[in-house]
Amino acid sequence: MPKSNTARKSNKKKRSSLSARNADHHALYQSSVQEPEADTRFMHETFVSKFQRNPILMREDFCGTGYLSSTWVKEQDYRHAIGYDLDEPTVEWGKKQNLEPLTEEQKSRIELRIAGVLNAPQDPVDVVCAMNFSWWIFKEREQLLNYFRSVRSSFKDEGIFVLDIYGGSDAYVEVEEEHEKDLDGEDFYYIWDQDKVCGITDELTCFIHFRFQDGSHLKKAFTYDWRRYGMRESQDLLREAGFSNVEVYWEGADEDGDGNGEFLPEKAADNSEAWIAYLVATP
Repeated sequence: MPKSNTARKSNKKKRSSLSARNADHHALYQSSVQEPEADTRFMHETFVSKFQRNPILMREDFCGTGYLSSTWVKEQDYRHAIGYDLDEPTVEWGKKQNLEPLTEEQKSRIELRIAGVLNAPQDPVDVVCAMNFSWWIFKEREQLLNYFRSVRSSFKDEGIFVLDIYGGSDAYVEVEEEHEKDLDGEDFYYIWDQDKVCGITDELTCFIHFRFQDGSHLKKAFTYDWRRYGMRESQDLLREAGFSNVEVYWEGADEDGDGNGEFLPEKAADNSEAWIAYLVATP
């Protein structure tokens, strides 16, 4: 996915044995793209600030490998998580790599289901999240509205729906960015390739590639076929789906103008080449 301003950087310079021949693309993805501790901290703090109690049950839509869900249950012994995703090989990989290392007690508090998010039971939950821009898979407005409505039905009086969203001028052009990362101390390069952007339909095709120190490449390890939804349009859709309050949490900046990893509710913000924010909707 597009890098955030707070993307992790590796200072390690040793020669890596990673190559296209032996690398696991799911492990590379988790190391390059996901920072589950930051997401769980944001969701917990936001929920507590609104309802003065700890959130217990989180539903992770488009959960993929369940990395976020497994982190959620590991951090606190009162937390439960359930994840939904249609990609069976990815979910099975996550069960083996992310759930198997958990204790038996932790495993009893998490479940990953191979199912579409529109088929998720509308059982009461505290938190629903759709991260890594996964909700852009719904290209038709009515499809996305139906999804938002189904999520709204999963809340009673209290709950938060958390989505991430990216934008800025770079979001509207074909661009390729490379960033150095590391996996278990071994360096590799993550490449975000926004390959095709349609100015009329707002559809875009993106890839994630990986490059290794031996010169080998893992091309199109991940492919995304999305429709970009703008910030204002997304807020309007959430309200139309029945959420009474929708907030934008914008990232603050450090003294150098880079993101500081702190997201606060804002009503207005300067545009930039690239930004990532959270949308938080409540019943």
